[in-house]
Amino acid sequence: MSNVAHTVDELIGAVGATYRAIDIRSVAISKEDSWVNVMAVIRLTYEDVNAARARLAKLAQRFSSVKTDLLWINSFVRPFKDWPDLCLELKLRGILQMDRIEFQLRQKPGLSEATGYIQRGKFSRIRSFDGRPWPELTMNFDLGGASPLTEGRLNREVHLIGYSDVLDAANSLCELDVSQRDYGCDLSVSFPVFADITRIRPRTTEKRIDVEVKRHRDFSDLRAVVCVRGQSVLADAPFRAQIPLSAFPAVDTQAEIVSAQGSVHIQDLDADNDWLEVRLVHPLIGEVKVDSNYVRMFIPPSERNILLEAVVREFCKGTTLDDVLVRAYNVQPAKLKPSAAFELHVSWLLGMFGLSTVILGEYERILAPDTPFQRASIDILAANQKGKLLLIVSCTLNPPKPEDVSNLRYAREILARGIFAGTGVRVMPILFTSSMGGPSYFQSEDHFDWVPVVDADSVGVLLELLRSGRESRFFDFLENPTLGLTNSTQPL
Repeated sequence: MSNVAHTVDELIGAVGATYRAIDIRSVAISKEDSWVNVMAVIRLTYEDVNAARARLAKLAQRFSSVKTDLLWINSFVRPFKDWPDLCLELKLRGILQMDRIEFQLRQKPGLSEATGYIQRGKFSRIRSFDGRPWPELTMNFDLGGASPLTEGRLNREVHLIGYSDVLDAANSLCELDVSQRDYGCDLSVSFPVFADITRIRPRTTEKRIDVEVKRHRDFSDLRAVVCVRGQSVLADAPFRAQIPLSAFPAVDTQAEIVSAQGSVHIQDLDADNDWLEVRLVHPLIGEVKVDSNYVRMFIPPSERNILLEAVVREFCKGTTLDDVLVRAYNVQPAKLKPSAAFELHVSWLLGMFGLSTVILGEYERILAPDTPFQRASIDILAANQKGKLLLIVSCTLNPPKPEDVSNLRYAREILARGIFAGTGVRVMPILFTSSMGGPSYFQSEDHFDWVPVVDADSVGVLLELLRSGRESRFFDFLENPTLGLTNSTQPL
């Protein structure tokens, strides 16, 4: 929500040129030979009157009309040039003029001087007439107390027509979202601002942010500002840069709603840690829309280092990585034993974190040089060759036992003192288990180091880190598993 209040007259003065029709709906009850409005909604639209009437005609074909001796749900379209007359009718006479019928209001609202805030997102009970979530100023007028729509006789009227109750009929014909917990208002008026941020696309290689908006063609002087700051634990920390977009031309000037695009270069852009905020600014009413998040979250999922997951999903029809990793105990593979399938799926996960993996399978045992004596065993090798890191991985469907940890420690010593001695390669043990609720590491009294443990809960966190482009958290965990795994946006 914007933090600047606007009167209705101020808003009309700023964006009134974009309005062409007044869409009026009313739910009225019969009282003493007149119709008394008990729930009305007024929408200002960019359509011409004929287009708005055609839209309402299509709606009438989808839902049964409601007009009985007790209840009438009516709709009407007026040209926007009637706006001053409508405001006077509301304030001086307390009526809604619906064609030649006057619906009496239970109050006389002063609409022109009413004050409110522009809201963004799904905060209104009024559905958008064109399906787009425009920022809007919504004015609500209500007497309070029990709604007349709670009367059982009215529910009986619409029940015979095919609706579950009056609210169901109002939601269908007035395009509202009212319920038993929210009966709506005597009168609600929606003033949309036809400007919205539709796409923010970081181009990390080019150090560029592309922004696309949908706007009314008359908003040619709309501006966008890109703000960026580094990772911070402080709420509302100051931005290190606020940069206007270089250009914002419209792509198509024929339609009422057009697309406009612009871009900005940020030389020190850090896609992993920077926070990005894009503000859409109108020259007369100021900020109308804000989108903000970490830069990495604006990168499409298929490009956030999870290309493999997108491809694997195409092959694994009917199942997900969460199924085969987080709930591995419940997977019944067709060609593999459950333990072998778990090893396979863990190798997939490690591969998605950029590690080269080898499933050892029947070659998992480290044997003595001159005898068949088994010294240790490893299920998976996972390497980052550039970083000189080798993970030796053990997998178990059951809760890990002390001998599982001892086996990994011994395997590390064999490799570190043997073929990797003096090479600078770090050999790190890690244990994956499909059990839940266990510790994040094992450390015995006679060992200074630790063995990281990734259980089913932690695998779920790893998948979230992978999907949000925060793979580095996994490697931070390997360096210090006492921190545990978390998908929090705060630094470890």
